[in-house]
Amino acid sequence: MTFPLIKKTTTGSKLLIFLLLFVFGMVFGSVLGMLVTGMTGSSLSEAGTMQLMQAISQIIGFIIPPLAYVALVKERPLNALGFKKLPAWSLLGTVAMFTVIPFNNALAEWNEGMNLPETLRMFEDMAQQVSEQMLNEGNFFTNILIFGALAAFSEELLFRSVIQKALIRVFNNPHIGIVVTAILFSAVHMEFFGFFPRLMLGLMLGYMFWMSGSIWSSMLMHFANNSTVVVLYFLNNKGIIDIDADHFGSTDNIFVIVLSLMVTVAIFWVCYRFKNKKSIVN
Repeated sequence: MTFPLIKKTTTGSKLLIFLLLFVFGMVFGSVLGMLVTGMTGSSLSEAGTMQLMQAISQIIGFIIPPLAYVALVKERPLNALGFKKLPAWSLLGTVAMFTVIPFNNALAEWNEGMNLPETLRMFEDMAQQVSEQMLNEGNFFTNILIFGALAAFSEELLFRSVIQKALIRVFNNPHIGIVVTAILFSAVHMEFFGFFPRLMLGLMLGYMFWMSGSIWSSMLMHFANNSTVVVLYFLNNKGIIDIDADHFGSTDNIFVIVLSLMVTVAIFWVCYRFKNKKSIVN
């Protein structure tokens, strides 16, 4: 098969193609999810049904559109998506997902205290209840697969591989492209009382992908972040630990919070130095 399938495309036509694929994927994914779960009937538990719907929506809505898009308009589809060799130094990004926890939890606490319309909190509480039911009642390995691996793969493919790269070209500025993508990434989750901590994570994922050039780096970071939550819920439910998974690593110690941010920034500064060193060598 020769790529791209559509030989001549303008920036506007590429944008239209991607938007059409994305909207189709989201709508078709939702409809297919409801049809499949309806056909399974009582063969699955309520949590299992929700897991199945989540998996279908991620695959159809977040994975297929980016793959179809690059196949249609890019000469080297996998390379365009960032499927390149993972630099060893980019593994520091996964470490940063843990060093940032105290700071991000402080940011989350501030965000939760914002004066926003009560209807937003009601909507968010309903979504939180669905997630908690899957985490508490769903199979552990299925949760790792869906919340950890599949979510990391699908969301990074959509937001970093396609949207971020496109916005960097549009703005002709990597920082603006990364920030706007992080804002979109957080907004799509429709969790306004958790908008800023997710924005922080989006910035970290975006900068690591930009620095490393490999989508595997941000996927691994995303997987580590999500899977930690799944593991904490599992250990809590088994009575092995007694830790509030939603506030894991929280502290009122301002020194620890500031140190958390400083160490995280230092990690990214080291990675940036590695990026520049590689650019000079090349």
